[in-house]
Amino acid sequence: DRGAAGQGGPDALLVLLCDGLGHGPLAGRAAQAAVSAFRDTRAEQPDAIIGEIHKALRGGRGGAVAVVRLEPDAGTLAFCGVGNVSTYVVDPATGTRRSLPSAPGIVGHQLPTLRTVRQQLPGNSAVIMHSDGLTERWRAEAMPGFLERSPLVAAAQLLREAGVRRDDAGVVVAKGSW
Repeated sequence: DRGAAGQGGPDALLVLLCDGLGHGPLAGRAAQAAVSAFRDTRAEQPDAIIGEIHKALRGGRGGAVAVVRLEPDAGTLAFCGVGNVSTYVVDPATGTRRSLPSAPGIVGHQLPTLRTVRQQLPGNSAVIMHSDGLTERWRAEAMPGFLERSPLVAAAQLLREAGVRRDDAGVVVAKGSW
């Protein structure tokens, strides 16, 4: 599993998480190829970025991929995902989380029709992306202070609390004052 972040123009942050299909070095290479394509593309919208990653992963393992475009000044996000990468917007005041829908498929093999979901971000919310190496049963309210920590520490806590020990795992936490 690999994650990456980069600029999506002057007012946006792009965030990627890829879980390479399967396990081991070949899955790791697929995830790294997705990160390389993410960094190399000039596309700025999540669906277009996944389209570029799809081209880069053809002929290899493929993977589950999610891309979020955060626009802090506007307080908005745009999201597109394919496969079993889970993505949530979490309200730190209540701990409630809203799931962002990924389409079934495998980037690099079976790409569905890509749809970008756009929505407002609640103030001070966090965007959390994780691979299937974490159970989806975690609850922010069960981890006191979880979202008050830095994104790196919050990701480590989530991995410790919800990680499935028999699988590789990737977690990305993005938060700000949008």
